[in-house]
Amino acid sequence: MALKLSLWAALLSLATAFMHGSSCQHTLKKNVDAKSEPSYVLKLSASEENNEQSTTIVTGVTLKMAFDSSPVWGVADLSETKSERFTSPESLDMVHRLRRDSSAVLVGRGTVEFDNCSLSVRRVELGEGQEQPVRVILDPSLSLVGGEYAIFNDGLRTIVYYSQAAAQDKDVSLPSSDDCVTFVPLAQSDDEKNDKIPSLSPLEIVQDLATRGLTHIMVEGGPATARAFLHSGVVDRAILVRAPVEFQQPVPAQMDEDTMKTAGLNMIGTTEMGGDVVEYWTREGLEWPNPDDLSSWP
Repeated sequence: MALKLSLWAALLSLATAFMHGSSCQHTLKKNVDAKSEPSYVLKLSASEENNEQSTTIVTGVTLKMAFDSSPVWGVADLSETKSERFTSPESLDMVHRLRRDSSAVLVGRGTVEFDNCSLSVRRVELGEGQEQPVRVILDPSLSLVGGEYAIFNDGLRTIVYYSQAAAQDKDVSLPSSDDCVTFVPLAQSDDEKNDKIPSLSPLEIVQDLATRGLTHIMVEGGPATARAFLHSGVVDRAILVRAPVEFQQPVPAQMDEDTMKTAGLNMIGTTEMGGDVVEYWTREGLEWPNPDDLSSWP
């Protein structure tokens, strides 16, 4: 718990607004001034007694995952030849609101490879002065290099974290970082080293993002990335969407309620979104999500 408190105290002190002036929508600033104010805030609904909106600083790591209704928490259906969304439009709108309230959206390599996702805010409007969140990709072996993926070609800011040792072993020709795409080498994680699948430290990633002014990180998948962040103890809250469908050949998420509880999270309530059941999990002592008003966010 002391580690968590010190980490997010550091996040608050390192936060800053993004700087403009490149061909991208914004340019990241390294080594953020400790006196800067966080650039992302959450506007909560006005209470009946007070017509003014309250402002809550949004920091930490928010995990969002979607599952079918099977006991294995299926994240995809192997019987389908193409990846299709299986949650409701209302849940999808919620995801875009969550992206809007995040300074960065993080996924693993597989999510980019299989979905060719953009991770941008499209279904809801950005607030006045808001910019698209920075996309963060964990690609330890630089498997995506050379691929024609939308996320590298849409003019929005992207950070790619990779394993320096794995890249050297594969003799990958690393593209130069430019205004829009930044490649960041990290040491292979000592806790989860694997000769075949190199891993990166979620804590080190979160700390590095903080130095770039990115203090509210939305982890959007896939399941291996979600498990890594949960096992590392850096997740502050989670929104789990359960769709009323059951896959014929579900891909198990390899996580369950015990995984969430071991990560220090407790379920504080559920809401319904277009037929989906949305579970809210949070670390004790956080201001939001608020169990008394789950509808206030996201």
